[in-house]
Amino acid sequence: MKNHRTIQPIEVSASLHDRLMKSPVYAQKIKTRTLTISILTTLLILINLFYFMANQENITEDQILESQYANFGSDLSI
Repeated sequence: MKNHRTIQPIEVSASLHDRLMKSPVYAQKIKTRTLTISILTTLLILINLFYFMANQENITEDQILESQYANFGSDLSI
């Protein structure tokens, strides 16, 4: 025994129809925007990491020179 189904059209308002037809385009725009933001964020993180690694030695030297031990004994008189 076969199941016979009748296909009944669904009534949809014009505005809902327009939104449904635009949803794949909207989804693609969101996907593209998310990908762009992800790439930019990754690039900024990599640039900051590279900058930090390149200047790590200079930062350490500056911290030592500015510390309270940099001039230790300079004010001592014999």
